[in-house]
Amino acid sequence: MKKILGSIVAVAGLALAANAQDVNTRLTYQVSTDGVNWASSLNVNPGTSIQVRALLSYIGPGTAAGVGQVVFQPVVSSWTAADTLLTTAGTPGNNGVGPTGGTRSNPIGTVSDQPGVWGRITPFGSTSYSTSTYLRGHVGTGTAAGLLRIARADVTNWIGEGVTSGALAANNWNGGGGVNVGQVANPSRLTSDPAFNAASQDVVSFKFGFTLGSSTATRSLSISTPAAGIGRNTTAGTAYGQQAARWYASTTEVSSSLSGAVEVVGASVNVVPAPASLALLGLGGLVAGRRRR
Repeated sequence: MKKILGSIVAVAGLALAANAQDVNTRLTYQVSTDGVNWASSLNVNPGTSIQVRALLSYIGPGTAAGVGQVVFQPVVSSWTAADTLLTTAGTPGNNGVGPTGGTRSNPIGTVSDQPGVWGRITPFGSTSYSTSTYLRGHVGTGTAAGLLRIARADVTNWIGEGVTSGALAANNWNGGGGVNVGQVANPSRLTSDPAFNAASQDVVSFKFGFTLGSSTATRSLSISTPAAGIGRNTTAGTAYGQQAARWYASTTEVSSSLSGAVEVVGASVNVVPAPASLALLGLGGLVAGRRRR
């Protein structure tokens, strides 16, 4: 239990804003057992399949006219070897979350917002993923043991580790190797592109799922993103290294001019064995005790 609580505290603490940079985005995780009814917290039995979605909302000054680009690495705490990430068929190694490709690939590299479908939600695939950069689950080791992280397959370092400048900073200091959610600017759209999404509140951007192991041990899994797991500004200058969640100020912009930091609101899944399961365990112990006598 101490290990579980330690993992939760570590993830929650890292999810706080990194500095006094102005926050313009709220990243909210929600969980569900059916992909229809969503909540911030669930009490479930062992072996339950959980669906997770990431919502983006603009909370900065003025108004926004649609998501420009937000990059983030979801992290699940209290992960065990018996838990199973629900993956997307056809991805390399069959361990990927969502299809390869992007908005303009054939087939498209995004998915519709439906129950039981994993990946970036259409039209947020302006960045294309290849067979070497597809999104997958990484199970932490060492100080990151008990944590599951979703990021590009080639981003092997844990969050916050790696060189701090240059192209290699994406593995994994600048946060750029996470789930890259963005859409093509409205004026730059091709007729074949999916429609521009002008929403700025509770925008469903990414979904993944997992199935809990059968252990009847009570535990809590948190789903969040640490501050270092948010994509940062990689352009040299005074803002280098700051979080860079971008939104379009209007549907006529060709680049997303509203930039700021991200506030993360996590979700939790509490594994609470059914009374019947606990009764069976107690009965089994009683029988074993009688046999010993």
